[in-house]
Amino acid sequence: MSDMADIESVRRAAGVSLQYFWEATEHGTFDDLEDEDGVRNAYAAIQAAVPDDSTSAVCLTVLALGKLRAHLNDVSAGGEDHFEAHYDPPAGLDEDDELGLELAKEVMEAARLALRLQPDDNLAAFSLACALHWLSEDQAAAAAYREALRIDPYDDIARARVEELEDVELPDPPTRITTRHPYGFHLLEMTRLVGHSGSTKGQVWLLNDVSTVRSAADDYLSEWLDGRGQGLGEDFGVWTHVPGGQSGGTELAEVIRQAPAGGPEIDWSRMFLPSLMPDRRLPAGHPIRWLGQLHFFGYTEHDD
Repeated sequence: MSDMADIESVRRAAGVSLQYFWEATEHGTFDDLEDEDGVRNAYAAIQAAVPDDSTSAVCLTVLALGKLRAHLNDVSAGGEDHFEAHYDPPAGLDEDDELGLELAKEVMEAARLALRLQPDDNLAAFSLACALHWLSEDQAAAAAYREALRIDPYDDIARARVEELEDVELPDPPTRITTRHPYGFHLLEMTRLVGHSGSTKGQVWLLNDVSTVRSAADDYLSEWLDGRGQGLGEDFGVWTHVPGGQSGGTELAEVIRQAPAGGPEIDWSRMFLPSLMPDRRLPAGHPIRWLGQLHFFGYTEHDD
């Protein structure tokens, strides 16, 4: 790779491949997984050009976590996703589960490397906590979950696991959203809740550029409005995280107006949508854990 433009292009493509890999681990088993080598090789190429690339380190942590997640589909009786379960993650892998223990150690090592490069990455911190939890290192797992909460006090899963592991009741997070994510990003959500189990339908975008957010929202506005009122609840807004500054968002339903030519449009003048400093923007292809949910860079379609 000759310059940063090439690196960003590879990061974007690798991020898409990593997202497909992760999605396959939700229900697939370890033997079902494909293209691990392709994803790993893409990040190895980036690291050869930028040895301290924290994005690649975080993505390799997610890759390792995905393999463990798929393995757990083999050895567990099914039910709630162990990565997302509030109070019922595996309380340690069986001593004779050599593959599971090996995969958990791989997650632990990858997460620790990512945190050395970027100590305020709560996705890496949460992944480390999960690995330690599965390795039955409960005290260390609780400390890692607390670190994830330090960065993002709204991570309800990390909070619940600390309370379970330490038998404590933690205070509620501040009303105003205040997180310590190191990068700035925009999260556009146009989804609706379609089942009591938490199933959703719609689109989510994780982006680092205002013009791309506006284009995505404008393009999907009519489709969203056509489906309004068909679910149990909805997320329809744009949220912006500004590192070290004011973060917030706007519900799009509050800023829809009648366009001069007829039909609905978004009144962008009423939106909280600040531009992000170039040196603090979320790198392309970098996944995040935001308010207790994993999001991949770019576009994600939800059709549970």
